[in-house]
Amino acid sequence: MSSSPETVRAVVLNVEDTPVDPEAEEQLDRGQGRVAGLVGLARFAWRITAFARRPFVAPFALATPIVRGVAGTESGPAVAVRHDGRTVSAREWAAAHQLAGASPRVLVLVPPSGKDETVWDEGSQATGATYADRLAELLGWLPLHLHVSAGTKSVSAAVALSSRIQECLDALAAEPHSDAAGSPRIVLVGYAGGGLIARNALGVATPGARPWTTYVSELIALGTTPYAVTSAPISRGVGKQIDEHLAGIAVVGPDEAMLPPRPDVDYLLVTDKATSRPNRVGRLFGEMLWWRHKTPLRSRRVRDLFPTAERFTLSTAETPLSNHPAVHDALLRWLA
Repeated sequence: MSSSPETVRAVVLNVEDTPVDPEAEEQLDRGQGRVAGLVGLARFAWRITAFARRPFVAPFALATPIVRGVAGTESGPAVAVRHDGRTVSAREWAAAHQLAGASPRVLVLVPPSGKDETVWDEGSQATGATYADRLAELLGWLPLHLHVSAGTKSVSAAVALSSRIQECLDALAAEPHSDAAGSPRIVLVGYAGGGLIARNALGVATPGARPWTTYVSELIALGTTPYAVTSAPISRGVGKQIDEHLAGIAVVGPDEAMLPPRPDVDYLLVTDKATSRPNRVGRLFGEMLWWRHKTPLRSRRVRDLFPTAERFTLSTAETPLSNHPAVHDALLRWLA
């Protein structure tokens, strides 16, 4: 899926000077959102130190399925590579991208489970292109669109995602028409639940001399729930929506909740102003909404899934985070 150069340039005439939305007041400047991340970093410093000193292995103990491949559902693989509106193999994806001497830069786009690459089209009537289109045209990023089958469990999705990315990276390196030199750079962009899957995939051990995780520089999570509990919710329907969206809390497995951030990856979290609660007041608010999880004998603790992240908030009243003018502008600056 791509846009013509004319379409892209009609929106961004100059990468250095012109924002996607010249009237946009919200700027996602690196460093501006670092305070919350540094607070979380101090709180988790001991965990990150221990993490950096030991070999990076999957906390899920699921390295074996990566070697053999991950089985999918009856309707298809758990995670599939998408290109030009269809499912393709890693080799077909690599062959579709021609490199010319530069180190490859791969933009991995992970939509929510059950969605495909069309989720990034929402709001493109206003912006003129998707994130992938613009970054490919102006900065030379290679878009890698992925589809996670609906109903795939979180850990299985993370393992399958890691496997697909590794296959694509290996295929890109083996492409006979590629004369790219140097180490690749990989950036993960996850939307909503896709951000959690991308986060967990970074915790999956990948065998081989060229593991994709070592080339990841940033994980950018857009509209992803930042907090989690490890107990199953008692509430259902509207009550569950209030818990997850207003309080910004999801239910994850114990291993996922304890997964530390990678010290060599920058985490950037962009959330809706109306639902973001990256502070003590928000944490308390989340605990209050989750009173349904508490019993006289046991209290469920709300955990921060992105303790080291730089945090930003945007209004999504008019455009979703899957295609937001301010995010377009920020991505051009962050990934230049």
